[in-house]
Order: sequence, then C-alpha cells, then structure tokens
Amino acid sequence: MGGETTKIGVGPSGAVAALIQLIAIAVGGWFFFVFLPPAQILGGVMLPASLFMLVWLGILVLIGGGWPLAPPLGRWKPGVNRALPGFGMTAIWWVLILATVVLFGNIMSWQEFLPYGVTGFWLTLLWGVNLGAWPLAGKVKPGVAIIVGALVIYGIAWLLYAGLVKTGVVDPNYWIGFLVWHIAWFFVFSPVFITQGSPFRRLKQPGMGFAQLILAFITAFISWDLLTIRLGLTTPTFSFAVVASGIVMWSLVYSWMFSFVGVSKYRQPKRGVLAFAIMLLIIAVWTAVIWMPLQYPAPKLPADLMVIYFNLVVVTPALIAHNAFWLRAPLTLPAPPGTPPPDQGI
Repeated sequence: MGGETTKIGVGPSGAVAALIQLIAIAVGGWFFFVFLPPAQILGGVMLPASLFMLVWLGILVLIGGGWPLAPPLGRWKPGVNRALPGFGMTAIWWVLILATVVLFGNIMSWQEFLPYGVTGFWLTLLWGVNLGAWPLAGKVKPGVAIIVGALVIYGIAWLLYAGLVKTGVVDPNYWIGFLVWHIAWFFVFSPVFITQGSPFRRLKQPGMGFAQLILAFITAFISWDLLTIRLGLTTPTFSFAVVASGIVMWSLVYSWMFSFVGVSKYRQPKRGVLAFAIMLLIIAVWTAVIWMPLQYPAPKLPADLMVIYFNLVVVTPALIAHNAFWLRAPLTLPAPPGTPPPDQGI
C-alpha cells in the first residue's frame, strides 16, 4: 500500500494525513458514540457488546489478512475504488458482530460479556499481532484461517473464562485489569509496534512471539499486581482503564498510523526507546484533552471507564477499520504496519 508511485487519495500523506484521520474519527466518534447514546445503552449494551466487535475486527484483519475484499490477502488492487473493500468488509464485520451477540446473548448474561469478551480480545491480539497468526499464516487459505481462528479464539476464551473466572478462581475485575495490561505490554514488545520485536527480532516465530509474551507477562504483573494492587500507587480503574488502555491505543496509533514520526530515522532498539518515551508523553496529553469532553454534558460511566471506552471501543477500532478496510479513503493510502523496518531509518 505504501509503495505506489502514483498518488492515491486526496490531501497530504504521512503523519499529516494520520493527524487529519485521527481528529475526524475522534470528533465523530465522540458525537455519535459518547454524546448521543443514553447512559443505559452506552454502559449496558454498547460497552459489553463491543468486545465481540473488537474480536471480529482482529480476526478479519490479523488472522484473515483482510480477505475477501481488502489487502493484503483480499481482492483490492490499486485502481479499484476503495469503497469496494470499505463497504464490503464493514458489512461482513457487522454481520458477524450481530450474529455473535445474538448467539452469546442466549447462552450467557450481558454481565458475562465483559470478562469473556476481554479474554477473546486478548487472545486475538496475542495470536494475531505477536505470533503473527502462526501457524496459519501462509499455510492455509485466508477463509480457512478466519474460520479456524474464530473457533480457536472463542473456544479457548470460553475454557479460560469458564475455568478461571466463572468458577471464582480469579476475580473478574482482576482478570480484566491484568489482561488489558498484558495487551499493553505485548503491544510495546510486538514485531510491528514500538520496539518492533527488540530484543527478540533474531528469533523466528513462534519463538519470538512467545518470548515477547513472557516478557510482557512479567511487566504486566509488575504494573498491575505489584504497583497497582499491592502498593496502591494508583486506583485499579485508573491503572488499566486510563494508563494501560492509553498504551494499547498509542502503541498502535503512533507506530502504524504515524509511522514512528520523529524517530523513524533511527534504527531499533534506539527507535523503540525514544518511541516509548514519546508515546507516554502523547498519552498524558491525549488523556488531558479528552477527559472533560467525555463527561459532557453528564457522566455516562465513571471517568476512568469512559477513557478506556473511548480509546479502545471508539477511536482505535475505527482507525484500524479505516486503514485496513477503507484504506484511509478519501485520504492518501496508509503505510503498512511495521513501517519503516526496524533495521532501516528514513
């Protein structure tokens, strides 16, 4: 997508296009999904059901490679109207979401959607991002990968949820907080975001992915269990809903949509260290900017939970879908994830 010599789309490219995209999605997302919905709908329906939205987005983009209509494995090619993969993949995505919500609405309560859905979200990302959809990637047809991926993710998520959370072995609030922190850290160490796999880039999959996940498990335990729960350096909801969700969102947005702007000339691991510092600064500024608008005209969820809702349910999936399905139309094409490569500076 990023290598075309003929310009596709209108307006600037690179970080400026990403900034226009971010502002438009943030403002539109706030109006349609924060300001307009009644509190009961937002907290009681949209938030729990959104986890299935996130899981299916991850399966279609990360496991299925955009098949059947979007790149890299779908039918779209330069010269084809970007509305084709945009409308088509969005329709497929939402049909799958609605079917899943109806199905699970008949076998579990809405209160169970959150811990179960977070488990599925966590599995989707660790498999699709850090493990690179191993061993399905490049081995089976993308349609088969989507079916197998969905069965594995929803099945294992149910086994973990039923065996650990539903039985009372692990408190659901602890479980949710830890998984969000684990996602945050394995995004930082992932092959395409922040550190771009450093210091494990020389390992092949699945070794690289498992090494990143183990390191992320340790740092997540420190961040959640030690610093938050035991030492009480911050409240649990602020810890996972504001700090961790900010790391999840901005690891992806800064690395993919903004292509490491400001530090792309450096190679890894220096790029990763600088990117991590910049990301923390961005999170602080971003949180300060969105804090009050998320409470206007009246709070619909506790302030901390509104942040994770806006970060991970509204803005981030819209950005991913706009890049992966709509190819950032009508703006210029986005660069692929992982650009620039870790061993190349631009």
